[in-house]
Amino acid sequence: MILLSALLAASAPVVAPQQPQMPATNVPAQKKERKICKSDPAFTGSRIEKQICLTKTQWKQRQDAASSEGASN
Repeated sequence: MILLSALLAASAPVVAPQQPQMPATNVPAQKKERKICKSDPAFTGSRIEKQICLTKTQWKQRQDAASSEGASN
């Protein structure tokens, strides 16, 4: 019985089933923007400064919105 098991193990190589390959996409992964943290000057009433963390594009949008509000007055 042991001899039969040894012959079967030696004669049939074990091959793992192949995984289907995912198609390669040419779209690069979006890089995650780093956040920039600044203290909020409008926040008062505490000894601890309030931090606002936004990405560079979000800071630009916020600055543009603030400048457009100032221009309308």
